[in-house]
Amino acid sequence: MASEGYRIRENTGNPAHPYIEDVIDLALARAADLRPPDHSDGHFDRYIKDAVEHADEAAVKRSIRLSFTEGLTHRMAGRKAFGHDDYVLGINVGVAATAYLRELIDNKSMDN
Repeated sequence: MASEGYRIRENTGNPAHPYIEDVIDLALARAADLRPPDHSDGHFDRYIKDAVEHADEAAVKRSIRLSFTEGLTHRMAGRKAFGHDDYVLGINVGVAATAYLRELIDNKSMDN
């Protein structure tokens, strides 16, 4: 995976991989409708919701794009998207988006 970056279609050209927009759409949908607090991945939804509330959806989208398509670390993407002092939001958004990407890939492989 390191040679192709995150397994999104923009990086790999592989039609089995989701587009970056699929990851962003899922992240924002989960932030708008949190899974139950006892869900094992519910904390990821809260990470995105917190970032949206602190900044806005545009910053979340930018942070995900910077990490997944521009190759920045989640921390550096967070600094660019949320500001120097709020880079932790970028780390949290990147971790959550990575989990959502895995989920999309796993769901797609189950469909085949």
